Amino acid sequence: MFRMSYRALPALGLFVSLAVAANEPAVFDGPPLTLSSALQRAESQHPGFEQWRAASRAAASRVSQAGLRPATELHVSAENLLGSGPYRGVDGVETTLSFSQLVEAGGQRARRIEAAGAEQSMLDGEAGLAALDLRAEVARRYVHLLSDQEQLAITHEASALAEKTLKEVERRVAAARSPLAERSRARIALDRALLAEEHAEHELLSSRRHLAAAMGQQEADFGVAHGDLQQLSLAVEFDVLLARLQASPQALQVGSEARLRESEWRLQQARARSSLTLGAGLRRLGETDDTALLFSASLPLGASRRAAPLIAEAEARRDQSEAAGRATMLKLQAQLYELFQELNHARTEFETQRDRVVPAADEALRQTRHAWERGRYSLLELRDAHSEWTGQRRRLIEAAAEYQGYLIEIQRLTGQPVGATQQD
Repeated sequence: MFRMSYRALPALGLFVSLAVAANEPAVFDGPPLTLSSALQRAESQHPGFEQWRAASRAAASRVSQAGLRPATELHVSAENLLGSGPYRGVDGVETTLSFSQLVEAGGQRARRIEAAGAEQSMLDGEAGLAALDLRAEVARRYVHLLSDQEQLAITHEASALAEKTLKEVERRVAAARSPLAERSRARIALDRALLAEEHAEHELLSSRRHLAAAMGQQEADFGVAHGDLQQLSLAVEFDVLLARLQASPQALQVGSEARLRESEWRLQQARARSSLTLGAGLRRLGETDDTALLFSASLPLGASRRAAPLIAEAEARRDQSEAAGRATMLKLQAQLYELFQELNHARTEFETQRDRVVPAADEALRQTRHAWERGRYSLLELRDAHSEWTGQRRRLIEAAAEYQGYLIEIQRLTGQPVGATQQD
């Protein structure tokens, strides 16, 4: 079993600042970890980031492909070859060498480039959102790790208190001032406290492994995570957050999809116009060994009629995208409002725990222990005071972690980089 104790240090900056130091040396090998270094690790080594960069390069290549003009075609033909009668052999063969070029009408090339560019913007937006989600996941795991570190420190203190109580009870039993049953109860309390500490250690190890996975690592090769969960950011009005949402990657992605559907509709309209194919070449007449120039032109018929269903489909997709975009923004606004309310509640609970509940639990434990040592309170009442003291301190850490979690979700939703403050 390893034991660590932590105290808060000045802010270092988690959007709020995070900084925790160990009073005792930690058993974890590796350098201390900060949120900024965790995010840097994730961006440099998580496979998701490389996946999105490759997808962006592929989309850029499709834009280049869309800008290519139709290829010039080379045609070679031979007639009157290997027939019968006067056309036996190759003496009467007629050969033709020609070139043809499709001349696109209606600005089709420009529309293709526009559609490919809109697709690239949408894919880049999706990659940006995915990267934002991954950074938020790293921050969430980091907050969870900080919480587990502090929870372990609290369980360690609770074990120390239970051990101190057992020693005092044993002294009283030896002096015939307390019954033997109290010694058994005190030992049970110590055993339960040690089990809680062991469970907290396991939770901490799991949190470290989850954070390592979020950073793209298999093993947790870092030391103690630095951070102060109990330093909350400055409050921000909901209207400010709502304005940020309107310019967030989420909102931009909605606009990118709408532009893509609009571009696809314009492309189908351009393709409704028939494109002309022009050709020219040289024909050799085998019987006379003469040559002649050859010109050709072709125009597909019924292009507008065949394109009508495609245009209608593209128009429907465009309208569908616009409606879906409005619905998405309404949903995002409602989600932001809910997170804002939860954030404010978490702040209120944290401040109540910090300023009133935890100090009251500290004082209650001090007074109860003082009275117990003088024989005015029973061991059961002291154990209840110990339990209340531990529970309220743990709840303080949970409330702080909940606040940081809601803050991360708001930052992810509004597109603020994790690590930024809420100040304007």
